[in-house]
Amino acid sequence: MDIEETIFFYTRNDYLIVNNLLCGNMDRLWQVAEIVNNDSKSVLKEHEGGERTLDKKSVERYKNRIYEKLDDEAKVKIIKIARNDISNILRAMKPTKNKIVLYRNVRIDDVLPDYNLNDIVEFKIISSTFTVPSDPDYDFYRYEITIPKNGFVLELDQFDSFIRNEDGEILLPPMKCKVKNTRNNNSENCKGIIELEYLEKLSVNI
Repeated sequence: MDIEETIFFYTRNDYLIVNNLLCGNMDRLWQVAEIVNNDSKSVLKEHEGGERTLDKKSVERYKNRIYEKLDDEAKVKIIKIARNDISNILRAMKPTKNKIVLYRNVRIDDVLPDYNLNDIVEFKIISSTFTVPSDPDYDFYRYEITIPKNGFVLELDQFDSFIRNEDGEILLPPMKCKVKNTRNNNSENCKGIIELEYLEKLSVNI
């Protein structure tokens, strides 16, 4: 499996499987795997019905990740693919040439995280971030993450637009960060900004 296939699916729905595996949330993983599987079936059905156009390579990629039912055999294959995706992403990360600031919006389900200055925070997931902040039309808080020179990232703009998702998207590894500041924002929907300093990658054992 190549990195292009990994990014093709990660930026659609498979990030749900990958990140639940990284967090060890297996019950949730199988819930989202059902959603991902049904979505992939729908995409392929639309292609076959002429409602969507996929090239031959994309059709084969979808077929390799579609299961008639999520039985034990399918679950073994899903975990194997997810592990390969994680390995592909982490191996493809390169050190930054300069210090950069990246932005990640998180939908508010309940309350803002209760962070204090200089708290050390661990993120076990592969985080999708952007070079420019955005203001979605739902309540959210925003991480502003400072990545030092030589911090490892995966810039998705290097991939063809058919493979990647959005312009300016950058993936970060599971990581440890320090809380540098928290502040309010003038945006109606942004309920707070948490400034983080990237410290180091976390080891991954899956």
